[in-house]
Amino acid sequence: VIGDTPDTRQERIGLLPNQEYYGEKPKLQQFIIQTFRDEGRMVQSFERGELNAMAGLSTLSDDLKNNDAHEHNIPITGESMVFFRTSHEILNDVKVRQALVHAVNVPELVRGIGYPAIISNSPLLDNMIGYDKTLTQLPYNVAQANSLLDQAGWIKGTDGIRAKGGKNLTFRLVAQNTSENVYTSGKVQKYWRDVGVDAQVSLPNDTDIQGIVNRHDYDALLYGISLGNDPDVFPYWHSSQADPRSSSRLNLSEYKSPPADKSLEAGRTRSDPALRAVKYRPFLEAWRNDAPAIALYQPRFVYVTRGVLYNFEPTVINSATDRYANVTNWMIRQTKTIK
Repeated sequence: VIGDTPDTRQERIGLLPNQEYYGEKPKLQQFIIQTFRDEGRMVQSFERGELNAMAGLSTLSDDLKNNDAHEHNIPITGESMVFFRTSHEILNDVKVRQALVHAVNVPELVRGIGYPAIISNSPLLDNMIGYDKTLTQLPYNVAQANSLLDQAGWIKGTDGIRAKGGKNLTFRLVAQNTSENVYTSGKVQKYWRDVGVDAQVSLPNDTDIQGIVNRHDYDALLYGISLGNDPDVFPYWHSSQADPRSSSRLNLSEYKSPPADKSLEAGRTRSDPALRAVKYRPFLEAWRNDAPAIALYQPRFVYVTRGVLYNFEPTVINSATDRYANVTNWMIRQTKTIK
């Protein structure tokens, strides 16, 4: 441990090859993992040549790209979504939620992120058991969004914002303050503004966001969730996980649907893939029709290396630590030998 204050504190862990390991001997002679309290100090250390690689960045600056930095964009088995807190006085109306989904042009939004993200359109990833391309979220349709809001009694005023009973159609959209979320929340805000919805964007820092998420202190939430490879999304959508007494409260939409509950319970107790897929259909149908959230894209993990990191070949990972899966094969340089 180095650093005299909490802000400058850094922790280092040195690793050496295990000579008793049954498998192939690592090609790296040592591996040092170092932590930083903030992104700026980590980047400065990388620029001084003190690091061979770094993780934790959301984007790579032009200065780093010109400094022999190689950017690895690895899709994560998760989803960035906008969750609607369905207990909210405005968002508890299914027609309003459906309109909000219809209003967002997801493909256009994803194209502007700045890296080749994989579009999402369901609570399940498209490679998961149970995913059904015929049961995806409501499509982009501005005319339908406007029609639904009209049906729900929200009428556009001269300022373009809808109102009902003297109250504007406005609520708060919360997202962690990252460059990616600034862009995404801004685009979503504009799409909604075009149909008469006034979304107020709030961007708390990474220290505050977890408490906000845990307390469900938001109206709508732009947030990334981890799914893994199994289609068991019970923690995110079962009504029991919206209960304040739940240990996790990962049902961020506070979504409650008896058909969805029954489907999620049945799907997680079956082992046969074909049967699981059948059991999840009622959940997918309910999720599409009830519109508790908008699926946007699979987030990425950014790994930055100095120069080429040979044999680093991840394609999709479940978590950041999965990048070490083939660490025994990593090499930072190659030397030709003449025999």
